[in-house]
Amino acid sequence: MNYALNYIRRWRHTRGYGVHSPLAFRIVKECIRPDSRYGFYCDEYLEFEYHGNRRGLRYARLTIRLLNLLRPTHVWMPDADKRTVEAIRMIMPKMRVATQKECPKTTDFIISSACSDTASLWKRMDSQKECGMLLFGKYSDCPDSDVSLEIDGKEFHILLRRIGMQKQYYDVTP
Repeated sequence: MNYALNYIRRWRHTRGYGVHSPLAFRIVKECIRPDSRYGFYCDEYLEFEYHGNRRGLRYARLTIRLLNLLRPTHVWMPDADKRTVEAIRMIMPKMRVATQKECPKTTDFIISSACSDTASLWKRMDSQKECGMLLFGKYSDCPDSDVSLEIDGKEFHILLRRIGMQKQYYDVTP
């Protein structure tokens, strides 16, 4: 009985309802669970490139939708798939995407799927700037300090630092 009640409470958050932050609501409605009518002009390119790799396609779509919504200027993807990087460069040519192993100093958004040391990555980012991190997989050492918005899903974790925003946590796992 308790499991069913908990599922019903969390279901609202998975669809974006019950989310009080306007930014978090937009992330849920436009990036994580978009309507079927909502699409980007790179979706056909991604479907062609990730033919047969459903997980890679999901990760690439989430990455591009999130970057399109937040519009960071410098993105660091240390373990990036070349197909995703190419799609980002096609649709957002002004966005600087770095793929080297060392973190650049001007990074304001990190996307990682194989890094286990997320706390040190977060600490490297300037604490005075607004920044964000998209992590694929489950991480146990996510930083607690100075995270304004944390959205936790089944296969991803989104951390954002926004100046003047109260600390909020949402679990969008269905």
